[in-house]
Amino acid sequence: MPNYKQMYDKAVKDNTVEQLTPEYMEWKKPDDRVIGCFISRGVVESSGGGGQYYQYVFETDKGRVKFHMGRATDNDVGASLTPGVVYCITFLGKEEISGSRRVNKFNVEEIGPSGDFVAPSTDITKDE
Repeated sequence: MPNYKQMYDKAVKDNTVEQLTPEYMEWKKPDDRVIGCFISRGVVESSGGGGQYYQYVFETDKGRVKFHMGRATDNDVGASLTPGVVYCITFLGKEEISGSRRVNKFNVEEIGPSGDFVAPSTDITKDE
């Protein structure tokens, strides 16, 4: 029986290793978008003292990504996202709401269920 290192080496050689660590995606310009299957969401405590917000994990054609959209979008659609469903999320830009406060604006579109989705065993609860 092969040891774990041998199993890993074989999986790398056979190209069957699945990367589970998501890449962080930053919304930089309008029309940046994520199209993929919603995996999970976790609560993150703002380091700047701004409270809590959600961090989302999606499986995309390029692998797993994680990102946040801000509390305004969390309140609008965050609880509506269903694991295993494919969405298109498009960054529309920043909008000034009062004084010098600005919020990120998004268009979130549901495409439909992903046929091969398997629910994760645990949700992300905190970004360390």
